[in-house]
Amino acid sequence: MDVNWWCSARPISWTWDPQFFPGIWIVMLCIIGSYFFLCKKNSKNYFSGSGEKVSHRQKLSFFLGWLLLWVMTDWPIGVLGSGYLLSAHMLQYVTYSLVIAPLLVGGVSNSMLSSYRNRWFVFPFQVLITRPFICFVTFNIVLAITHIPYFTDILKPLQLGQMLIDILWISVAIAFWAAIGSFDDQSDTSLARAQKLLYIIGITLLPTIPGAFFVFSDFPLYTTYEFATRVFDGISARDDQMYAGLIMWMGMTPILLIRLAMAFFSWSESESKRAGNID
Repeated sequence: MDVNWWCSARPISWTWDPQFFPGIWIVMLCIIGSYFFLCKKNSKNYFSGSGEKVSHRQKLSFFLGWLLLWVMTDWPIGVLGSGYLLSAHMLQYVTYSLVIAPLLVGGVSNSMLSSYRNRWFVFPFQVLITRPFICFVTFNIVLAITHIPYFTDILKPLQLGQMLIDILWISVAIAFWAAIGSFDDQSDTSLARAQKLLYIIGITLLPTIPGAFFVFSDFPLYTTYEFATRVFDGISARDDQMYAGLIMWMGMTPILLIRLAMAFFSWSESESKRAGNID
């Protein structure tokens, strides 16, 4: 029996028959299992007086992010995005970067990771998230490289290649939002908060470049999607590419506006509390 570990582009006709990808299931179960383990360990520390309780809001945030990550990675969206519809691929990227990553970051408290701060495997990530500008640059570099047609057409047909793309997207997005952190942090200066807002605005700039190519190009840019069998009658590869560009433009903008509004009001309330205007 042909069992595929991860979603990848394959030269076969599209079918709506469900497909099972054991690699995705294993990774997702490991993620939620690790989170439950950290929550349980944190609860023991909390009752012993050395930890901070994980709130229901944090647990809900992580669970929603985890569930959405599974939906975006597994069949059918994961399969469509890997080799049939560029618009599905772009929907994955926008959701990974601007919805799933902040939800996952919002579900993990500092006290949950406190016992791992000095471990060697955590140190590189910890160094990275203390440098928001580096995370911002890395975020945009990964966006650019993974949307170059040459690299995309090489990686998409490979299960490990598609897995690499998925892991890169979610990893750099988590690092970015972890580096941005909370606007409620009282240790932040006004300048630091302003810089965070600029970083959030900045991640909308580079995506407009591939988005423009997708919308205005007269021919399909990716061989993978150009020669894939059509999922929907009447929607050509060129039409699908235009929809992908619109998702990149119109999909990112409202989400980022919401994130900016939340950050601004959180910042404003924090500054008011600091000034003593709010009890």
